[in-house]
Amino acid sequence: MLSNDPVPTPQQLFRWLDSGRISREEFRTAMAVHAGELIQEMEQAHANPLVAKFNELMNRREAWKWSRRHGEVVMREILCALMDEERFAPARWLWNAAHPHVPLHCFFRTRGTPVLRFEEMTVHPQNASVLIEHGGSETLAPTREKFYFRRNRQGILNVERREMV
Repeated sequence: MLSNDPVPTPQQLFRWLDSGRISREEFRTAMAVHAGELIQEMEQAHANPLVAKFNELMNRREAWKWSRRHGEVVMREILCALMDEERFAPARWLWNAAHPHVPLHCFFRTRGTPVLRFEEMTVHPQNASVLIEHGGSETLAPTREKFYFRRNRQGILNVERREMV
């Protein structure tokens, strides 16, 4: 049985399938929604390659800026912690952030809609905080949230709390 969210994240879907909460057919149907979104993005990029290339360059710049300041490993840890956060809409694009062969810039969306942009970040060995701007559309402004992270006993970074800014 699927939750009330219109599109659960792929990570949630894998967990639900493994635990027997959903059937293989429900899993395939939900993953088809994610595949459809990816195909739609590729079609938009193909229809307007100049805008797509500009967006890619801006995303690369954003990823380079934050990874230069804090390191790619920390950036991937933060993205993975956000991936597991409930009711965080951009989590559906972060499901493979732990895979080092996927370029870091693929997870940023600095232009267009929906947006996923880091505004400020503070990183310490045991905790971190990140101000993120996400979502939005042509008529709605993006949401700004501050996430606070803390390492657990296994050394894994988890979201401790979040607040709207």
